[in-house]
Amino acid sequence: MSMIGADIVVTGNIEASVDLQIEGRVVGDVRCATLILGEKSCVQGSIYADRVRVSGKVEGAIETGDLAVEAT
Repeated sequence: MSMIGADIVVTGNIEASVDLQIEGRVVGDVRCATLILGEKSCVQGSIYADRVRVSGKVEGAIETGDLAVEAT
């Protein structure tokens, strides 16, 4: 699993063939196998993944086969 830390801001699209955990902020679309968004994470763009677990904030569409939205 690859990780984007809490103190990182990525501007641009991300495409990964592996699982991805985001704790920071992404301004752009995200494509990966499995995506885990931490409590303080923010994605401003669309998400395309086989599985997604959201604890943070998403400003965009999510296209997935398996979505879990945490209470946060």
